[in-house]
Amino acid sequence: MIYLIIIIIITLYFFLFFKNIGENSKISFRNNKLIMVILFFLLIISGYFINNSGIINQKEYSSILNQHYEIRKNISTIKKNIPILLVKLQDEPDYYKGWVMLAKSYIITDQLMESSIAYERALSLKATDPVILEEFISVLIKIDPKANKEKILKYFNELVLLNKGDLNIYNMMLNYSIDINDAELTKSILSDIVSNPEIKDKDQYQSALNQMDKSDIFDLSVNITQENYSSLIKYNYIFFILKEDGSKFPFAVVKFSNNALPKIFSINSSNKMISDSMIPKSVRLYIKGSNQPSVNNNMYDIYKSDIIDLSQSEEYIIN
Repeated sequence: MIYLIIIIIITLYFFLFFKNIGENSKISFRNNKLIMVILFFLLIISGYFINNSGIINQKEYSSILNQHYEIRKNISTIKKNIPILLVKLQDEPDYYKGWVMLAKSYIITDQLMESSIAYERALSLKATDPVILEEFISVLIKIDPKANKEKILKYFNELVLLNKGDLNIYNMMLNYSIDINDAELTKSILSDIVSNPEIKDKDQYQSALNQMDKSDIFDLSVNITQENYSSLIKYNYIFFILKEDGSKFPFAVVKFSNNALPKIFSINSSNKMISDSMIPKSVRLYIKGSNQPSVNNNMYDIYKSDIIDLSQSEEYIIN
């Protein structure tokens, strides 16, 4: 706006200036130089104003506005047509294309629950269109990926049956399992890919599966020095406890009586408190002594290790 005001002022100045020239027939060289400077200044300001005012992009803006208008107009038309389509489907309940059209219409009007019902009705009539299956799965995920897990997997499996060698379908399934943080589902999908004879390029999936399998298994060798061994067998029972760093709860536990305590032994996956729990990366080893064979409130704290990285460590020496 300020640039427009400046242009108006300069234009007014020139109007008065040339009016004055009309009254005086002679123009000095000095006045000519002043005119050129002012004209140059005016051109710069005018160009800047035009560039920043959006005048150059006016056609583009108009085109976008027209497109938005058409979209709003189409949505309005679709909303009006939905009741008409519902009436038609009451008369023709097995009209597959009608149910698909209704499902898509509900997506455009952001009525996802209604869309899912229409898709399910369409797929009950014909479940062999992969595009419609993918659209329905997408709607179910948008509604609630965890609550709809059973249905989502059902229709993913329908997709797989239509094309067993299509890696894109498996990749969609993997993305879904990762989004809902379901490690077991991810492993299951990877296993299906690796065991599928119709999929050739699967080295990366095998590698990922191997990595996940490793995360379920650990084997830490514990070596007790003679000095520490002598202090441990003073207690009737010795408990070796692994806890995830920062956790109050045991992750894995091994117990020995003092007359059966080996100097070298292992704590491994079979000693986990919860068999299907994931292996934490960082743990600490705690040693507690007791005169009773079970965990109790009168246990003695004997030892606490530094942080142990289970992904790197295969042996730990108590010294």
